[in-house]
Amino acid sequence: METERIDARKLEPAAREQLRRTVIRMHRQGHKQAAIAEELGLRRPTVTAWIARAQAGLGVKEARRGRRLGDGRRLTPAQEERIRKDIVDHTPDQLKLRFALWNAQAVRALIKASFGIDLPVRSVRNYLKRWGFTPQRPLKRAFEQKPEAVQKWLSEEYPAIAARAKAEGAEICWGDETAVSSVEHYPRGYAPKGKTPVLVLSQSKRERINLISAITNQGTLRFMMYRDTLSAEVLIKFLQRLIHEAGRKVFLVLDNLRVHHSRKVREWLADKLDKIELFFLPSYSPELNPDEYLNADLKARLSAAEPVRDAAHLKRKVLSHLHSIQKQPARIRSYFKAERIKYAA
Repeated sequence: METERIDARKLEPAAREQLRRTVIRMHRQGHKQAAIAEELGLRRPTVTAWIARAQAGLGVKEARRGRRLGDGRRLTPAQEERIRKDIVDHTPDQLKLRFALWNAQAVRALIKASFGIDLPVRSVRNYLKRWGFTPQRPLKRAFEQKPEAVQKWLSEEYPAIAARAKAEGAEICWGDETAVSSVEHYPRGYAPKGKTPVLVLSQSKRERINLISAITNQGTLRFMMYRDTLSAEVLIKFLQRLIHEAGRKVFLVLDNLRVHHSRKVREWLADKLDKIELFFLPSYSPELNPDEYLNADLKARLSAAEPVRDAAHLKRKVLSHLHSIQKQPARIRSYFKAERIKYAA
């Protein structure tokens, strides 16, 4: 009865290479090919081929299997480079394609429009992965934002503010307003698939707390909570607190909310320019304000905690989280590591 032979093709590459080394060693020790095949459970042609390969100077290393790099691709290297450059340098609408961002369908349409090659979406995704492109959530920018104003702020206006602050010994703060609601933030929880967990909330009365805050790139946080709509009087009250707590001149950077430019605020500031000055970000540019990251951090913390039951509970939660963040200056400084905020670090 013939012994069952090993199919070397089905072995792991490392095991196949080790077996090949054993064959060559036994052959060099004087063993016949038939005896080697019998002892190791291999087919005779396999042993012969491995020995011939070694004698030809090709060694015993495992040869690379499969298609060579680039084989079977429908785009030439030059075409790939062209598509990569178009994706990096343009948005789809600039190339007259009806897509907001570069997704696989948009890239497929670009390839077809450029070279007349109609690739499956799966192949397009393979090309994108090979080029190092990954699907990402876009940064949002207001349509009304003026890039030239943003560039001027980054290259001229803010550097001038920073230089003045250094010369005058002033502290630069970035301020913003936000609001938190009792029904806006709730935790996620695990449950069996198809059985969504139920969270019992009181819908009869929605509680809301408004917040105005200011942070520095040194890790300082100051804030004030208020119930009513932001008004000039509320803002002035916060500015008074800011001056008192800072203990030195304050340069406060705000967005262009109308109340920030109100006549009452300007009149109040008129004789206090030795204590505080206001500066304003370019219009429609919240991504340039580090305090936006504080707002996001606070709301993320609230959503991970227990649900709010009443107004007092909401206030306790907000105060608890804000006081916790205040005690973590490194956490506040980390906001300034964001790509769009590094200018302020």
